[in-house]
Amino acid sequence: MKSKFWKRLLIALACLAILGFAGLLAFFKIVQHKIASRLAAPVLQHEALTVPDLPYRTLDGALQRVSASKGKVVFLNLWGTWCVQCVAEMPTVQKLYDHYRTDSQVEFLIVSRLDSPWAVRSYASRNHLDLPFYVTRDDDVPGTMYLGQFPATFIYAKDGSIAAQHAGASDWSDKSVVNFIERLKAQ
Repeated sequence: MKSKFWKRLLIALACLAILGFAGLLAFFKIVQHKIASRLAAPVLQHEALTVPDLPYRTLDGALQRVSASKGKVVFLNLWGTWCVQCVAEMPTVQKLYDHYRTDSQVEFLIVSRLDSPWAVRSYASRNHLDLPFYVTRDDDVPGTMYLGQFPATFIYAKDGSIAAQHAGASDWSDKSVVNFIERLKAQ
């Protein structure tokens, strides 16, 4: 009699846990869609900032650095699968990447913080994204790249300086972003 009670209790608790998880996932998706529907183009003003070199790793573990991309315009997005604003803007980042996919003068670095390579691959697969994803450790992100909010996006000029930075979700597929990148390519 007692074992039936415990079995029923465990089944009820498991069902509640599953329903709770499903509810949280539904809430995350609702918030994500609400944010995505309100995205606006970022206001990019040309700056010339220098920052320490950011190390990051490929999803296969190879160490790389932003400085290796000097000579190209670099779109660097620090994000995470756990960040609802990051997830909401990612389709617009994909559209911008698609625009520059074959342009050898522009490089995209979509660097996840606090995620494993497996988590990033899984997220990309589920959401049909083929961006150049990378990972980094929180300790490796220079303090000057903490903008107080995520996602944090940096656009580097060909000389390796940061031409613009932006905190928070935006519509990166907006024509103003393309125009900004085109001006940097022409320099």
